[in-house]
Amino acid sequence: MSDNHNKINSIVRRERAEEYLFFSLVAFAGTVIFTRAFLHLTGFPQLGNDILHIAHALWGGLFLFIAVLLPLTLANRWALQTSAILSGIGIGLFIDEVGKFITQNNDYFYPPAASLIYGFFLLCVFVFVLFRRSRHADPRQAMYNSLDVFQDILDGDLDEAEADRIEGQLAIAMWSEREEIKAFAQVLSDYLAGQKAHLPTARPSLLKRIVRWTDSIGQRLGRRVHRTIVASVLILWLLAVIGYIVVLVHSGTNLNPQVLRWRDALIGIQSAVGVLMLIAVIAWFSRNEETGLRFAILGFLLSLVALQMYYFYISQFSATVTTLVQFGFLQTLTTYRRWYF
Repeated sequence: MSDNHNKINSIVRRERAEEYLFFSLVAFAGTVIFTRAFLHLTGFPQLGNDILHIAHALWGGLFLFIAVLLPLTLANRWALQTSAILSGIGIGLFIDEVGKFITQNNDYFYPPAASLIYGFFLLCVFVFVLFRRSRHADPRQAMYNSLDVFQDILDGDLDEAEADRIEGQLAIAMWSEREEIKAFAQVLSDYLAGQKAHLPTARPSLLKRIVRWTDSIGQRLGRRVHRTIVASVLILWLLAVIGYIVVLVHSGTNLNPQVLRWRDALIGIQSAVGVLMLIAVIAWFSRNEETGLRFAILGFLLSLVALQMYYFYISQFSATVTTLVQFGFLQTLTTYRRWYF
């Protein structure tokens, strides 16, 4: 064993971190949308009496407490998955009332609140994308990952795909300069080699099953249909951007006062999005699909990050539908790039 007994405190990325973040992100967005829709449809009812008001931020705090408690007390992987979902629900219920926390009069409908919620959601998306990127594991992290997956043996849930993933991680761990890591990795590798013949066929995770299901449906259409869909998306969005710029320029004082206040900024951002989409359309129909996709994705990202922040301020949560449509279009473009490039 190595004579170096210095404690190592450097961070280690958790195995399946992106999957847990995805569940939390979906739960967060879904909770905010459902809460706002439910309150709007039911006339904003209140739970309480003349003195008490049980705000849903309190329920959010309860869900967050349970989400924190589960991984602190339980070692099962399902505890992490449940914690991820409950944390998303808790954050959604809590942040939905952010308007009350930042105003003197506890204004739930304070216009910037919607922008703050949307901005926080974008920050969560950025964290998810950051963790989704593949990284080369160092020997110490590879050992952590191996031990994390090895707990499936204790639950009788280890399959062929997970065993292959462990083997890859153990191979990295064996490159360690620390003899104790190399020896431990060798022991685990030898044990796994004796178990592989008895392992069941791989059962993909829920997230992977969803991805495979959507891929199987989409890939039946073929590239020609996909190309037509992408071309339609680009043209329709370019026309929508041009149409909205025309409305902003020529409507004058007939605009909503909130829109009128931000008209110049909206025209500027919409114009930048329009230029990017125009370049994308030209490149696409010039058979330079990769360039077209790159500029189109940049256009949608600019719209989602900068433009929609304004619209959430101006029109509150009525901007949700447009935002979801743009996320759907962006997913269409990234899926096309993933499949064919």
